[in-house]
Amino acid sequence: MPQQCPRTHVTSVRSRRVLVVTPQPFYQARGTPIALVNTCHALGQLGYEVDLLAFPIGHDAFIPGVKIHRCANPFGIRAVPIGFSAGKALLDLTLARSFWHLLRTRNYGAVHAVEEAAYLAALLCPRLGTPFVYDMASAIPVELRRHRLFGAALAQRALGAIERLALRRASQVVCSMGLVEHVRAVAPQVSCTEWRFPPLTDTAEEAAVQQLRGELEIPAGAHVVAYTGNFAAYQRLDLLFEAFTGALAVDPKLMLVCVGASAEARAAALAQFEPQVRTRVRILSPESRDRMPKYLAMADCLISLRPSSDNLPLKVLDYMAAGRPIVATRGRAHEPLLNGERAFLCEAHAESVKQAILEVFSSPQRAREVASAARAHALQHYGWDRFMQLIEGLYGGIMGLRPRQRLPNSSVSPAPHPASCSSTLPHR
Repeated sequence: MPQQCPRTHVTSVRSRRVLVVTPQPFYQARGTPIALVNTCHALGQLGYEVDLLAFPIGHDAFIPGVKIHRCANPFGIRAVPIGFSAGKALLDLTLARSFWHLLRTRNYGAVHAVEEAAYLAALLCPRLGTPFVYDMASAIPVELRRHRLFGAALAQRALGAIERLALRRASQVVCSMGLVEHVRAVAPQVSCTEWRFPPLTDTAEEAAVQQLRGELEIPAGAHVVAYTGNFAAYQRLDLLFEAFTGALAVDPKLMLVCVGASAEARAAALAQFEPQVRTRVRILSPESRDRMPKYLAMADCLISLRPSSDNLPLKVLDYMAAGRPIVATRGRAHEPLLNGERAFLCEAHAESVKQAILEVFSSPQRAREVASAARAHALQHYGWDRFMQLIEGLYGGIMGLRPRQRLPNSSVSPAPHPASCSSTLPHR
């Protein structure tokens, strides 16, 4: 445990600098990094200076007002998969050291701690009197219940105690939709806000969409069912594949396009289909966020199956804004936002998913109404201005500062940036 020590720089005026600590690769085109780009971009527009501390994996992204720092990597780890892994645990150790180094040598008005970084913040920030925000994308004890080590009763009690400590010491908790009930059950007195991330609203030109269909050899008149995202087990792509196979036997015009597979995941996915079904399936590599509008525009139906999760997938907001009918499983992961008016909801079994897919194409009028309602709701309640108001209220309240005049808005999509803009902190 680091020993308590004074900061190198002390001032009587609350600093406008925010330290964002994320125990993930940055930048990679997946949920948490995408969310952090939005958060950091908004803080920069509000006049805050941002230091972002992340794992030494991923590519640099230029975000105005943000400096990227990376923890040391003495273990030579090159990739960190989603979820718990030994590599992630080792990098968490060096992240803790870099976190403490930055915290005690710079003057921060607040810390924004993502996922298990909030556990570190609960131990470190009170030593220096620095308030912190717990950015809760998932309930870690719940996510680890099925783990052979952390699912044991003793481990669950320990994780629960650490989570309660982090929640109680946080100045503010901001969580994914679907997690508010969990936060209130664990720490009823904590101030908790739900994220309202802005959806991807860029549109694709029809010519680009048709070119993409040609590249993927999708015939005219095909009914395209599309999935975007990672291929982790909790996404239940096995359920999607089984349901699609059944639906294809009824509607031979169907085609399935899945974007986001690694080479290994692609091979494993295609192996699950019979040869005659495989010709109607396209399993594609991950794409950058700025290229996603044409994939969404190409789809006739978008699908998200998350029956075992409590947190809303960020992509659902993009799905809604795309104006395409959505098929989604019932449960906390989707129903805080989706209902029978904004999606075709189904149960978490293949027959129900199959019937929902078929209904999209057998009920075109309802499909149009559902897609239109979802898009209208997303644009009305989850635009960039609403997101800026959330960040402004969150940090204005914690730091007691009025933000400076907002900078002009610009694209929140990350862009390549020279490696010299980021630094690696010593492993001390």
